[in-house]
Amino acid sequence: MKYLCIHGHFYQPPRENAWLDEIEIQDSAAPYHDWNSRICAECYAPNALARVLDGKQQLTDLINNYARISFNFGPTLLSWMERKEPEVYRAILEADKLSRENFSGHGSAIAQAYNHIILPLANERDKYTQVRWGIADFKKRFGREPEALWLAETACNTQTLEVLAECGMKFVILAPGQCARVRPIGQTQWQDVSGGRVDPKRAYQCQLPSGRKIALFFYDGPISQGIAFSDTLKSGETFAGRLLSTYNSGEEAQLMHIATDGETYGHHQKFADMALAYCLKYVEEKTDVQVTVYGEFLAKNPPQYEAQIFENTSWSCFHGVERWRADCGCNSGMHSGWHQKWRKPLREALDWLRDEMVKTFNTVGAQYFKDPWQARDEYIELVLDRSLDAQHRFFLRHATEKAWNDRSGALCLLEMQRFAMLMYTSCGWFFDEISGIETVQIMQYAARAAELNKRMSGVDLEPEFIKRLEAAPSNIRDLKNGAVVYTRFVLPQKMPLEKVAAQHAVAVLTDKTQNPQQAYDCRVEDFKPVLLSAPANHLYYGEMKLSSAVTLEVRRFAFAVLQQGATAFLCAAADVPADKEVLFASLKTSFEKGRYDECAQLIRKRFGTVYALTDLFKDVQRKVIDLVLDKVYEDTDKKFTQIFEEQYPVVRGLQYIGTPLPAPFLTVADFVLTSDLKAEFRAKELDVNAIEELMEDVKTLGLNVANADLTRVVSEKLTLLAFAFARNPSDSAAAMKVVEFMNYMEIFGFTPDITRAQEFVFLALKGLGKEKATKDVLKALARKLQIAL
Repeated sequence: MKYLCIHGHFYQPPRENAWLDEIEIQDSAAPYHDWNSRICAECYAPNALARVLDGKQQLTDLINNYARISFNFGPTLLSWMERKEPEVYRAILEADKLSRENFSGHGSAIAQAYNHIILPLANERDKYTQVRWGIADFKKRFGREPEALWLAETACNTQTLEVLAECGMKFVILAPGQCARVRPIGQTQWQDVSGGRVDPKRAYQCQLPSGRKIALFFYDGPISQGIAFSDTLKSGETFAGRLLSTYNSGEEAQLMHIATDGETYGHHQKFADMALAYCLKYVEEKTDVQVTVYGEFLAKNPPQYEAQIFENTSWSCFHGVERWRADCGCNSGMHSGWHQKWRKPLREALDWLRDEMVKTFNTVGAQYFKDPWQARDEYIELVLDRSLDAQHRFFLRHATEKAWNDRSGALCLLEMQRFAMLMYTSCGWFFDEISGIETVQIMQYAARAAELNKRMSGVDLEPEFIKRLEAAPSNIRDLKNGAVVYTRFVLPQKMPLEKVAAQHAVAVLTDKTQNPQQAYDCRVEDFKPVLLSAPANHLYYGEMKLSSAVTLEVRRFAFAVLQQGATAFLCAAADVPADKEVLFASLKTSFEKGRYDECAQLIRKRFGTVYALTDLFKDVQRKVIDLVLDKVYEDTDKKFTQIFEEQYPVVRGLQYIGTPLPAPFLTVADFVLTSDLKAEFRAKELDVNAIEELMEDVKTLGLNVANADLTRVVSEKLTLLAFAFARNPSDSAAAMKVVEFMNYMEIFGFTPDITRAQEFVFLALKGLGKEKATKDVLKALARKLQIAL
């Protein structure tokens, strides 16, 4: 029997600010908010609804790829997706349910070590907690026990396998180069298969020193590498052919299986999600090969061979696991001449910090928990459910009397340990430079862990940690070392509750859509703001109470925000003083008398630490900047429209006598006509006559307004019309609106992105059934959107 299994490792490192649990806007991911959002749009979402095209490039099917492949998602990525991309998240969970119907009760999904740390380099406690958290997260989301757990970078050693087996995992996926030797079960002679010579088409049994057993799958290395780094995925047929070419004529069951980063399918290689969908459909419908997942294959074909692994190896480091603790030479290849001498001292600094916090957890933690380390292993329950009911159940099992009296302190201890693991996320060492965003991120987690340690033990570990980072050299002369990187890039990201309160006041002041009752993971109560305004100036002050949903910390603050001009902000928050009424009255008097400098001095004096706009979370900064830019755009639109209307008759006269049109006017005309066209396409009802008149002006002036920005607006309109049809596919008028819209877009020269519209209409037509979907208007609709009925 011939089997095929394709595994996708879907993962992005946690990117949330350690204090706010929100990802800051990342300009490098534009036009998306951050890299999670961008990769979701390019990979995770398309694979949930992958398109299959025929030879005429018409859509013939939509496939949830996740239901037909083996996959794992990083728990921290799924946590983000649950909040930010719920439709994609639900599609992934649904795929696992569907897969159990396809694969004899075995699901497509497997678990993952919680935050992608290199387990062979972790201490024993962290190994167990990472595996237990990964399993618990999986069970909570997928509603079943996992059969296996993906190891970060497939990094493995015998101790790691022991932990997996003890925690009930049946198998693990490894790279072929990690296999040392094999033999038939029951025989004594080993065969050396080093150098990746292991036969990947079998399952192997690994006999562990404890007496436990775990199955090993070694994926096909050359084909996996070729798929990830060649043009195999340019065509689904080519992809299928490459996979199907590997079987031999033996009688033994053969499992052809590959493993790559899941992001290969759509993010690293555009449209590879479609190649994957076509490949799977082709194999299922036209070959004698059975698509399967590891759990099903293992149940049908128990191992006949056993294997032993090389210790401390991985799939992405030729030197084993040195990439995550040494300057071994492995890097991204993007910066010729750069070293990675910073890796070893960074890990040593983090190990020191971890061990110091272990002391705190052993001593202070013993005062709060019956068994601190068991409490840590089960803290994942609260990470997944922050409700008061969940906390109460957790405390009933683990809390001492001290913890019941100081829940906030108990939770701070557990959060300290959570961040002590997050700071080992593997991406922090993977790339080339200590000032890279991934490495700065893990140092930020270290900063938060150290802060919580100080609160609970009174010992400030940060100065010594920074000193140790001096031994980690940067490749950038100006940055010198890790201590400078930490000071320059990590310290400004700290968000104590005072800063959260001040920032929340700015957000509410500048953004009318901001929820005044919620500041990131804090509930805002007793919010009593006063707003005073004068030309180009605002004073915003009052009180608020913040309650953290994570640590249950509760603080009451007085706050003040002085805005002078568009972007000059001075904001602060501090514990409410006894003479708050006097303070607020003084601020009010100074502002109303126009003594703004006096008002600013009073804020600095009475509140202590103050913040400018540049000190705040970048998303808050961007809200303020967007307000300024919206005003600039509005003013420009008014002035340019006036210029255009005044000068257009003159310019037309120049055209009649063959005079070249002045470039400044054409710039104005392009802006005005594009702006007007956007407004028309965004209107609730499309006014074709108005658009036609605008396009006539565009044609007369020889402009090209079909740019990316306007095309995006046109695409959004098409998607809305298609969605309206999909809600009521028996409505011929709704179908005709889409057809007419596409006709006009052809006439006007616009080429909208039809992807989302195509999906809505395809699913709606499929729901109608073959007989109803062949009405003339629906046939025309399908033809316009390139759908094969």
